[in-house]
Amino acid sequence: MSGQSLSRKTPEKMKAIVYTRYGPPEVLQLKEVPKPTPKDDEVLIKVHAATVNRTDCGFLKGKPFITRLVSGLFRPKRTILGNEFAGEIEAAGKDVKSFINGDRVFGFGGLTFGAHAEYMALPEQGMLTTMPANMTYEEAAPSTEGGHSS
Repeated sequence: MSGQSLSRKTPEKMKAIVYTRYGPPEVLQLKEVPKPTPKDDEVLIKVHAATVNRTDCGFLKGKPFITRLVSGLFRPKRTILGNEFAGEIEAAGKDVKSFINGDRVFGFGGLTFGAHAEYMALPEQGMLTTMPANMTYEEAAPSTEGGHSS
């Protein structure tokens, strides 16, 4: 292959709050990580607001210990927390029918987490919906976890 150059696309990056071990808030770090690419049935959401709630705090500390059966026995499997969010659809997979680019959405990522980042990908059929026109991102984001967990 002399004389030919192979161009490899460098994955896009984003900023996220990451944790790689259980502990207090001091284990959280701001890092650059790969930006998610939505699958055919997923949307890519630019996160404008997210919360820190009781689920995030429990998974951050790995307590109660039983949460580690889901999150990882010795260290977290998913390193970006945040399950409540509000944002804007930036891209949609080819099979997505319910959302288009620019839609303002909010929802609950559940145990997939990921909202403590600039972007997150979720299935179209996940727990998300369009925002009421009179609601801000900051008002919409904290409205889902309580209803889901109560």
